[in-house]
Amino acid sequence: MSTNHFARKLFLAAPLCLFAVGCGGDPMMDEAAAGDAAGEAVNEAAAPAAPEGASLATSEQGVALGGTYWWGTSANGLTSTAIGTSTNRTCFLTGIQGNLKGTSWAGAGVYQYAGNWQIFVNHTNSKALSTGVQCLNTSTNRTPEMAWYDGQAAKLLGAVTADRRCFLTQVEAAGGFTANADYARVWNDGYNWYLGGNLGASGGARAICVDVPTAQGGWLWIAGNPGTFTHNLDYNPGGVACLLSGIGGNFSTSDFSDGVSIDYNSGTRYWEMTVSNSKRGWSNCVK
Repeated sequence: MSTNHFARKLFLAAPLCLFAVGCGGDPMMDEAAAGDAAGEAVNEAAAPAAPEGASLATSEQGVALGGTYWWGTSANGLTSTAIGTSTNRTCFLTGIQGNLKGTSWAGAGVYQYAGNWQIFVNHTNSKALSTGVQCLNTSTNRTPEMAWYDGQAAKLLGAVTADRRCFLTQVEAAGGFTANADYARVWNDGYNWYLGGNLGASGGARAICVDVPTAQGGWLWIAGNPGTFTHNLDYNPGGVACLLSGIGGNFSTSDFSDGVSIDYNSGTRYWEMTVSNSKRGWSNCVK
């Protein structure tokens, strides 16, 4: 399938629901505080204002975006497709929606195979499951992919450097991600980057780091239950990218629009996050 088909958005079997996303807060907030703020931003920060006189023609360029993709299906088994080279290009999660619950492992995201990035969904529960992926045109100091699973100590991704940024590439579950308190995420303590979390049953996540010069801020958004909302992340399409640094909640609904999703809204020129029904999403934006 051509990566330019449907404006580089990929579909399998059932159509996906592509929707806006957003909201800002402190991604390092502890889980106790986060649980008290359902449906709101944690340590809410004002969304970045559009600069006065911002020009489409003169906006400062930062990281080059390398393609935006969505893939989803209710069909059982591993379904995947190549979304382009892994040379000088790194791809990360921007969304998980639908059902990770089943009698065996389920997962979604992106991985490297035979010199390309592959977007995939894998499950045996006959339920809707989808994923979003954003690629960046850089592989500078890219780290090996690391995996963390419930019950393990947090995994070291690499030392903190001036330019290193780390994001999720996959989420997996075999009983995990079925409670509101379940989560997996990346963070740094000022010295090292880590991947870890807390799940009530089996599951985990994978992450990669790559050098991107400028950090644009971080957000944590949590949806009430029931409820879905969309809020802004960072402004400016000129080289800004917003990616998932963490994900949590109960992913047990067969619905392509129920989950956590990041998208770029060309009408407002903001990156946005949408969260639904007790889900939470950590996002960091870079340039």
